Amino acid sequence: MSKKKYIKIFITLITISTLTLFLTGCIVFIPPMPMRPIVEIRIINDNWEYDIYVDGKYEGTTRESGKLTLYTINEGYHHFEAEDTSSLKRYGEKWQAIKSGYNKVDISTK
Repeated sequence: MSKKKYIKIFITLITISTLTLFLTGCIVFIPPMPMRPIVEIRIINDNWEYDIYVDGKYEGTTRESGKLTLYTINEGYHHFEAEDTSSLKRYGEKWQAIKSGYNKVDISTK
């Protein structure tokens, strides 16, 4: 190898070493994404199927377990309603503040 090739290799190694030394101290901070609210609605006094309404809008139906999990509710104060799907027409409601993270809403029906 000629002298010019050695010089090119040496300069390349010095450049890579210098960049590695200076760039290892760089930290890129990416803030965490805010956690969206998860709302578990539970009918506490029976296990019938209930249509669930949040602020007057239908959001789904509980199953035989009396539970429904919602992922589309925003943070804030909301009105939750449960209406029986059978002919008994049992009904329950609750106002509750929802925060980011996991929230439980227990609705008692009559």
